[in-house]
This record gives sequence, structure tokens and C-alpha cells, in this order.
Amino acid sequence: MTVIPDNIELEIVLAHPGNSKNAVEILDKKFYDALDAHKIPKTAVSFVSVENPYYWYCWWWEYRHYYNSKTYKLKLDCSKHSFAFINDINADYIRSIRITSSTHSQIAEYRRQVKIEAMKAAKEKASDLLECIGQKAGKVIEVVELQEPVNNYWYGRYDVNNYTSNAYIPQTVNPGDNTEQSGVPSIKLRFEIKAKFEII
Repeated sequence: MTVIPDNIELEIVLAHPGNSKNAVEILDKKFYDALDAHKIPKTAVSFVSVENPYYWYCWWWEYRHYYNSKTYKLKLDCSKHSFAFINDINADYIRSIRITSSTHSQIAEYRRQVKIEAMKAAKEKASDLLECIGQKAGKVIEVVELQEPVNNYWYGRYDVNNYTSNAYIPQTVNPGDNTEQSGVPSIKLRFEIKAKFEII
């Protein structure tokens, strides 16, 4: 089953192009102004880190807490909000934007549906194979849930939980857009079982 995510987590890295001692405050204002303009609540944002470009800047300025970039994590409900808020952030401040995770509010139900279809497919396949030799599949004897297949390959190892993506994020996306054109990678759900049936 292919599922279009309705909950996306973005990692947004903003950097001030100048050497202002108030760089972080400026970045915060630009960022939160953009969110306010699109009615995205501040509670959707979690602070990650600020970064000092060069250690000696701490001593160059009188203050020892000078930073010029900041990383935000934003959890976006795609049924209510789009990526359009990005347009309201000065492009000069944007260092990178990427999708770090995606899911769907009904993902548990979708997984259940896929498992049910897998069981139905197993019985149907058994019946088809036995029919050609004049026999039928009877009651189920054993059902083994196989490990769900992995989705990503990363530096020599598979990782089922790695949904990090450098997917393209378009300039404008409409809320509730349920197409791949939204720039959000779809979630692929696949489930496999091994089933044994009585032959009658």
C-alpha cells in the first residue's frame, strides 16, 4: 500500500549572512513571522541548536555567546498547512530544508489492512495452486509473520526507521494535496506472511 503522509517533520537550518551579534534574534523573528502568516502554531516547532561559525568570534565580540545560524524542527500537519510558509522566509537566510521523517495519522490502521490483504492473498494462492491438482486448501495450520521489509539502505546497512530524505520541497503546495507532486515521499507499506493450510 502506498500512503501519502499527512504528518511531516522538517529540519530547517537558517543562517544569517552577516556578522550581526543579533543574528539569532533576527532569524527567530523572520522564521516565526513566516509561521504566523500561515497560522502555523509555535508549538509545532522544537528548538534544536544554534551554531557558532568560528570560535574566535566569541572573543572578537564582547559577548561569548555569538551565533549566526539556528536549526529548527517543525512538525507540519499537511491536512491543515502547506510548505508555502517557506516563501515568506528570506532565501538568503535559508541554508537547508529537508524532510527528516514522515508518517500518517492512520498508519496503524493501514498496516492492519495490509496484513489482512496478505492473509487473503496467501489463502487465494494456496487455493489456486491446489486446484490444478484437484485438491483444495482447508483450515489454516500455521501463520508466521515475516519481518517487515526494510525501506532504506544506508552505508552498508538497512534501516527500517530511516525516513530521512532530501526530497525536493516545491515553492507552493496546497493543504490536503494527496499527490506525489507535493514533493513529499510516499510511505510504502508491505507485509509478508508464511501460511500453511490443510490440504483436502
